Amino acid sequence: MAPKKKKGKLVDWADDEHFSKDRSIFFIEHTTECPIFQVKADECLTFFQQRIPEREFQLVRNKNGKQVPRDGAFEVCISQNAKTSEHELWSGLTRGPPRRDKFPQYEDLVSDVHRVLKKFYPDKAVGVDDDDMDM
Repeated sequence: MAPKKKKGKLVDWADDEHFSKDRSIFFIEHTTECPIFQVKADECLTFFQQRIPEREFQLVRNKNGKQVPRDGAFEVCISQNAKTSEHELWSGLTRGPPRRDKFPQYEDLVSDVHRVLKKFYPDKAVGVDDDDMDM
């Protein structure tokens, strides 16, 4: 029988045991001053899981707790997989008030996500036609 994972244990997605070149990582730095920041991070992941179901996405918050988030921060980065570089998609650090301005419209990030995904594996056009890339 496989050993049970400890609840709350942080996973290093880049290590050989967990790495998959088909798993893209959303790195989100968000403040913990208000619960809405955590909710919005979850919403971002869910949106892209539904929008691009053929790709596996994982959310990493505040560098797995190793980064102290800056006050008012909500920054979204993506990497093709856990061993590639991060690409910033959104920074709400200097936005707001009101607080809602700190969060992106996820639909506005779709073309940038496709660009990053296509950059490393152009033969695997992920959920997008070439016509959509021109937008």
